[in-house]
Order: sequence, then structure tokens, then C-alpha cells
Amino acid sequence: MMIRLCGIAGVISSDHNIDEHALNAMVSAIGHRGPDGKGTWIASSGKVGLGHSRLSIIDLSEAGRQPMGNQFGDIQVTFNGEIYNYKTLREQLESKGYRFRSQSDTEVLVCLYEEVGEKIVELLDGDFAFAIWDDRKQQLLMARDRAGVKPIYYTQIGSRFLFASEIKSILQDPFVEASLDQQSLYHYLTYLVVPAPNTMFKGIYKLPAAGFLTVNIRNNQLAIKQGKFWEPLPNKMEVYPDELDDQFQHLFKKSVEKRLMSDVPVGVLFSGGVDSTLNVSVFQEYMKNQRVRTYNVGMTGTKLFKDESEHAEYMAKKLGSEHYSIKISEEDLINTSLSLIGYQDEPISDPVSVPLYFVTEYAKRTGTTVLHAGEGADELFFGYNKYRKYLKQYSQLWNPMNKMPNFINKSMASLIGLSNSPTSDKIADVLLRMTKGQNFFMSSSIGFFEQEKRGILSTEFLQMKYDSHDIVEPLYRRLMEIHPEADLHQTMLFMELQLRLPELLLMRVDKMSMAHGVEVRVPFLDRDLIDFALSVPLDFKMRGGILKEPVKRYCASYIGKEDVYRPKSGFAVPIQDWFTTKLGSYFQELLQDGKNELAEFFDVDEIASRLKKGPDTVNQAFQLWIIFNFLNWRNRFIK
Repeated sequence: MMIRLCGIAGVISSDHNIDEHALNAMVSAIGHRGPDGKGTWIASSGKVGLGHSRLSIIDLSEAGRQPMGNQFGDIQVTFNGEIYNYKTLREQLESKGYRFRSQSDTEVLVCLYEEVGEKIVELLDGDFAFAIWDDRKQQLLMARDRAGVKPIYYTQIGSRFLFASEIKSILQDPFVEASLDQQSLYHYLTYLVVPAPNTMFKGIYKLPAAGFLTVNIRNNQLAIKQGKFWEPLPNKMEVYPDELDDQFQHLFKKSVEKRLMSDVPVGVLFSGGVDSTLNVSVFQEYMKNQRVRTYNVGMTGTKLFKDESEHAEYMAKKLGSEHYSIKISEEDLINTSLSLIGYQDEPISDPVSVPLYFVTEYAKRTGTTVLHAGEGADELFFGYNKYRKYLKQYSQLWNPMNKMPNFINKSMASLIGLSNSPTSDKIADVLLRMTKGQNFFMSSSIGFFEQEKRGILSTEFLQMKYDSHDIVEPLYRRLMEIHPEADLHQTMLFMELQLRLPELLLMRVDKMSMAHGVEVRVPFLDRDLIDFALSVPLDFKMRGGILKEPVKRYCASYIGKEDVYRPKSGFAVPIQDWFTTKLGSYFQELLQDGKNELAEFFDVDEIASRLKKGPDTVNQAFQLWIIFNFLNWRNRFIK
């Protein structure tokens, strides 16, 4: 198997020939994703061009070079990712007479498309983003994997359609303007990232998780259609109540084993917490006489923040891993902030992006090209304490208040909102949603609630009357349409799998790791494990009132209970500390330098006042970080 973790790009034009130099510029802009080589292909008509930059993980030969075509040359593929069931698919194709020239999973993709066409997206088990050009149909098919591990962006400029793994590749085109989408900025302040299909750039879009898109050339016009080939609906898999632990453990082992294939060193992003410890423990079973490499990052210059790197080192010794650890400071962040946002393309305001950026660079420097991470465990198996709080709020606030007349709730929301405190803003937000018939749950990562935005946005911007609840309402209506009996637990998982996980958590991992040509794999987000999590009751996930209980129970079978049932740890950033020192000063400079331009959207004086006072809570620091990240993005891409 040749796993090509890489960057892809392409252009379709209905009436002009593709400029080969422009296509090469698009591929070069994402060369960091695939430093082992690049390739391009232009159709004989001159109207279609595909590009590829390559990071070779398995079988380092040239046999799987991309873009790759079939024997007739009328099917061409550019592909980023890995197909875990490619061997089974290959055997099925060989039984139908297909012959293969390589061991590449990309070639399986080519032949499978020849056999089944657009239905290919339903048959793949993997992490992928790809584009397939069918010269016979004059059609491009693009798709993104179910969980959204791999990104793909696109835009249409007149008669031309462009796509790429990163927005910076699309921006190489001289006709694409880098301009701010104001509504996306508004929603970003709530969700920490711009929800799909929009981006922070006006007119540039991202394919959502489990999304597909077709572009046809008809009568010198482009016809675009899109949809989803999978949805995270409840009861996806048959489960056996008396065997749930065995079923979970079997599926997780199978997932780790799938992701071990590599001809280069593989390691684990390691916080010393339950998810990464379980990752290492199962990983080690397949390593025979080799030690698993573990990577951790700690922070310097902290007072309020507890650095967990010592615990990670303790756990690494207990597990017997080959442990690597680095420390970063706020100076490191300041010095790299523009580079970091440059790799993100659009602000992804989870502060964990910072340690991910540095630790994956360190992994590459020490010879590790592939890492496993624990993303998805908390979302699938109810690992956050705030999930428990949502359940409590739903039963104690939402259900009782929902029975009261709307005018009472609206009046209460107005009165509560006057107190101007974070708690009252959240309650007022819930009551306003209720009066509009909106859903209780939005996301487990909320930056600014609607009430809170009034304190930091300009009067002019607020007059646009955007509402970030509008983002999740179509998702909720879709769930109710198909599965009207869904409970709160099922609703939360449905929402998280379509917004927070693919666009915030997985994109922070992809962008920060691929900045250094490092591939990160996520065993908890295996196709079968997701279906399992969608099918088991909350009682199993919170057995005995313990969050993420089946994961902790499985981990304890390897290392004992004493190191499992402790407060949650993970990669984190001491932004509350740092905003009171050098990072705060740097932020003030950014505010003052861009004050005139920023005044269109923000109350700059209010933000400067909050920053000068210093954040009293982690949540206040978190909100400042969201604005800080936007300012860096604006300076990098728009100024």
C-alpha cells in the first residue's frame, strides 16, 4: 500500500485553456503538505488541470505517482489520504477482471470509480479528500471523508472552478481576491472557526465532512451539484447489550491496527491522559520488540496554569515508551504567530493549535513522520464534564421554561441580559433560542454567545442582525426529520460530528501537522467506531456516572485504575497567564495598528480595556484569544 498524505489542487475551465505555470504555483503553495515530490496533469482539451504534492509514508517508490490515470487516460485522480479497505476492494475488482500495475491504494480508487462511478464514496473506509476527473462525462467528482479528517476547499470565478487542500493554493490564482466574508466573521466568534460550507474568505468554500460535489462542463458552462453521502444518525450498527465492552475493545484494536501501516517511524501525541495512554497501550501490542515513540509539549512562564508534562513523562516511563518532550514559551508563540495563522489559512481558534504546531515540528525533526492522536474520544464517548452540565441544564432549565409562554421567556431574557455577566448572558441566550423555537444544543465549544457579542462588536456590525443559531438549526431540523425521537445525547453527538469535530478539532490537527509534513491519524474516529458510538446508549458511556467509562475501563486493563481515574489532562496553553505579560502587549499593538479598519466590526476601545484589565477567568482569556487570532489572520491575508 502506498499511502500518499499530501496536497491536491486543480482547475476546470469551460472556455479557456489551463495555464500550466498557474497550476504549478497552486501545487507549490501547498508543498509543505507533500515535500517528497509534485506532479501535474492537463487534459488534452486544455480545459482541466490536476495537481498533487506528495508525502510518502508507505512504499517510497514512484509507482504511485499522482495525478494517476487509468489505462485509457480518461479517468484521472488526485488523492490525499488513505483507504483502509483497499485490499478488499482490490480483490473484488480483480475478480471482475481488473488488472493492477502497482500496490497503490490510489490505483484501486481509479479502478473502483471505473466500476461504480459516483457510488465510490459510499464504499470507502478511510481518511481522504480526492478529486476524480471523468473525461467521458466531462465531470469532476470531489469528496471528503465521513469524519472530515482531510480538508478540501473550492471556489468558482466566472467560467473557472478551482479546488485545493488549502486556501492559500486557491489564492495563487490572480483572479481570486482575498477578502473578508463579514457574516463568517460573526459566526466565527461563536464557533471558534467558520462552519462549513463557508470560510473566512468571501466566495471560497469548504466541502463539509461526508460531502461530495460534482462539476460538469455543459455547453461551455459549469454545472455544480453537491450533497452528503453519509449522516451521523443514531442506531447505525447492531450492538449487543451484554457484549458492549468486548465490542468496543475489538473495534478500537482493529482501528489502531489499520493505522499502523507505514514504512517510516510512527509515534503517538501523548498527554499522559486516558485517550493517548490507551493509544500507546494498544499500539505497543503490535510493535513486537520496538518501543512506541511518544511526544509531549510543556509550557514555560506559567502561574495559574498547571503544566501536565511531568505527568506525561511519568506515564511514558510506566508504559516503557521512547519519550520526547519539548517546552515552549510565549516568545515562541509571538515569534511564530503569523506563520502559524498562515498555515491555518483561516483562524482556527482552539489554543491547542499552538502546542500541536510545535510538537509536530519536533516530531519531524526527530525523524517521526506519522503520529496517532486521541481526537474524537471525548465526543463519541461523552468525556467532557460540560456534557454532564448540558444534561443538567436541559432538565432543570430548558424543559421547565419551554412549557412557559414565549412572552414570559422573552421578558426574562431581556431582564437577565441587563446584568451583563457571563452566566446571565448564557441563560439569556438559552431563553431567546427557546422563544424562537430553536434547538438547545449548539456546540461544546462556544466563544461568544449572542448576548456577549453586543459588548465587543461595533453598532454598525450589530445592525446586520446576523444570528449564529441559524448555523445549527438546519442540522437539528434534519435530525428531527429523519429521527424525531432522538434524545439530547444523540442530538449532541449528531451536532458535534458535523461542526466542532471536523471544522475545529480535526482542522487544527491537519493544518498544524501538515505544516511540517507530518501525518496525524485518529483511531477513535474510525468508521466502525463512529457507528458504534452512534448506536450505544448514554448509560453505557456514563456507566456509574463516570464520563467516558468504557474508554477508562479499557485503559485501566493495561495500566491499573490509579492513573486512569484522575482529573482530565491534555495539551493546553496558558493564555490567561500570557495575556497578562508579553502576549498581552503584543495584542495591544495589533489593536492599535489596525484600529481604524477594525472599528468597522469591533468596539476596539472596549477590547483594549478588557485586555489592559487582564482576563480574570480562562473563559475571558479564551474570548480574547479568538479576537487575537482574527487580527493575526487579517494581517496575514487581508492587509
